[in-house]
Amino acid sequence: LEIVLDVLDEVTDPLPDDIRASEGLLGFRDALQKVHRPAEDSEWKAARETLRFHEALILQTALVRRRRRNQLVQSTPRTPGEMTNTFLKGLPFTLTEDQLTVVEDVHDDIASGHPMNRLVQGEVGSGKTVVAATAMVTVAGTGGQTALLAPTEVLANQHFRSLIQTLGPDMAASLNPVLLTGALGAAERKKALLAAASGASQLVVGTHALLGENVQFADLGLVVIDEQHRFGVDQRDALRHKGSHPHVLVLTATPIPRTVAMTVFGDLDVSTIAVLPQGRSPIESHVVALADHPTWY
Repeated sequence: LEIVLDVLDEVTDPLPDDIRASEGLLGFRDALQKVHRPAEDSEWKAARETLRFHEALILQTALVRRRRRNQLVQSTPRTPGEMTNTFLKGLPFTLTEDQLTVVEDVHDDIASGHPMNRLVQGEVGSGKTVVAATAMVTVAGTGGQTALLAPTEVLANQHFRSLIQTLGPDMAASLNPVLLTGALGAAERKKALLAAASGASQLVVGTHALLGENVQFADLGLVVIDEQHRFGVDQRDALRHKGSHPHVLVLTATPIPRTVAMTVFGDLDVSTIAVLPQGRSPIESHVVALADHPTWY
């Protein structure tokens, strides 16, 4: 380190002079010197603040550039029509103001002609499923398919049942949902794969099994990902690449502070459902003592 600092040439500072001055930050070379060779505590602290600012700015800039590149890509516009109106009118409840706002955000995105990349966050029971179902119906109304990726088989089965219930018998029959998980037998798996590839099913719910090379879609228009942080970047991209720049909707019940949303999820637009629907039973959490009762698993 001593040798490196002694022979270090001038380094390019990623910060413009006006930003560095307004934030009271050190020059890049000065920060590198003082973080390793401080004469007093105030020097390494000032250097650390400068390098932290560099890291945050570079990350944000990279995310903004990626978002701009996505906005230049063309995607099939998906405009809500009669099928969407029929679905919304047939719901046995009234959407909350938050749900209506998020539905409007999603519809604006998918009708824009550019791929949507939106994160919807809300507590368990806040009504994210009906928002996703509305987007699925809208995409189906334009002839497109939806793939919903869940991190576990339990959640995939839960989403499958919940979506069928939310869609109602008529709409479910129209979309013909199929479930694709690793637990399926050979005959069931072949049937699900054929339904996806032929377009007979406009809603395919599954786990990592959706990412297999033999899984194909006739017209993948929307990818819905439950709890995105449970999947790697390559896994998410593998599903998106099964369509021609499909729209992406991410659902999460994990609270995401604004600072994290701006960094880790900076390439996504963020919508929040903050209010639980009226009449919804309160959410209860329980500790299951599997160590004491392993058979409960």
